[in-house]
Amino acid sequence: MRRSIIIATCLVLAACGGGGGAAPAGPNGVAASACDAFAKTRMENKAYELDLAALAGSMKPEADLQVLSAPIVIQPGTDGEVKQTLECKVRMGADGKTADVINMTFL
Repeated sequence: MRRSIIIATCLVLAACGGGGGAAPAGPNGVAASACDAFAKTRMENKAYELDLAALAGSMKPEADLQVLSAPIVIQPGTDGEVKQTLECKVRMGADGKTADVINMTFL
């Protein structure tokens, strides 16, 4: 009984985290991390899964911004599970070590 409670607790704590691992180093990782942090504020304490490596790898320039997109699963493993695509537009700092989220859309 105690073991199943511990396992259940671990699963709940793991589900509360947003990302699917750490973002890679460099400007792509900085942008992906900024998008993940912004997504956390939009999720209103809902659990979600987002592959930060895939998000970082999708970065493409658009005008003076960078656009990133990746699948996101909101409330994974529950009856309310929703699969969408997160699209995030960021403006990189001049040093490439900071990124400001300009817009985020769930498609």
